[in-house]
Amino acid sequence: MIAARRPTGPDGVERRRAPRLEPGDLAEPVLVVGSRLVNIGPGGLMLEAPVPLSLESSLHLRLVVAGERTDVDARVRGCVARPHGRRDAWGVGVEFENLDPAARERLDRALDPGRKGRA
Repeated sequence: MIAARRPTGPDGVERRRAPRLEPGDLAEPVLVVGSRLVNIGPGGLMLEAPVPLSLESSLHLRLVVAGERTDVDARVRGCVARPHGRRDAWGVGVEFENLDPAARERLDRALDPGRKGRA
């Protein structure tokens, strides 16, 4: 589900270029190997991490989009504490860098709400 309130950055200004979808709203499954996917859009995603990550640090992620592995380079753009029961968790917002064309096409298909439920 797309959040009713548009999220903003630390300075109160919306920085996302497109809305993000939660995993259950995707047309095809998307997983982040080793983390829990919170939401995803064409330019980046938020994952849940057990430790905070430094802003502007580089990450190398492995996404599984519709059953196909994709290695993605990303940059940390935000990190916020997320209450999660008795354990600490951090919401880490990342922006994709240099997503290859095949990965972009798979991600675009997964993000197309008109495709949800199609074989």
